[in-house]
Amino acid sequence: MNDISNVQPDTRAETLLDAPDRFVNARDIFGIDVDMQIPAFSQADERVPDLDPAYVFDPDTTLAILAGFAFNRRVMVQGYHGTGKSSHIEQVAARLKWPCIRINLDAHISRIDLVGRDAIVLKEGQQVTEFKEGLLPWALQRPVAWCSTNMMRGVPT
Repeated sequence: MNDISNVQPDTRAETLLDAPDRFVNARDIFGIDVDMQIPAFSQADERVPDLDPAYVFDPDTTLAILAGFAFNRRVMVQGYHGTGKSSHIEQVAARLKWPCIRINLDAHISRIDLVGRDAIVLKEGQQVTEFKEGLLPWALQRPVAWCSTNMMRGVPT
């Protein structure tokens, strides 16, 4: 899975396909007892996570994640540190060939990184102000699985 931390949005590549171009059966791909067709991609781009063929899926969590993909809904997976929340999403995305990014919500990311900023650019020899989108608008306009992790542990309140 690609970690994106404090990079300029205009330096990121576009996704390979504009939208999923096929459907897969959840029972066939994930071995869970449900008849659900999930949108998937036929081709993987550089943002698709590496597939771990030995990964064992928790059926309930997998079904919740798949419902998010199938119905274009947000899914929150919560649990203790190190229990495999991000890995689970990553492995679902790998099998669906969905691009997937992880954004660490730590002290190194700012509101400007997330939302965007005005920047002075040269256009036709003139300096103009142009809005450069941040990570949130970039991800919301593309078919990507977004995994946010909160890295703020041990911070006194």
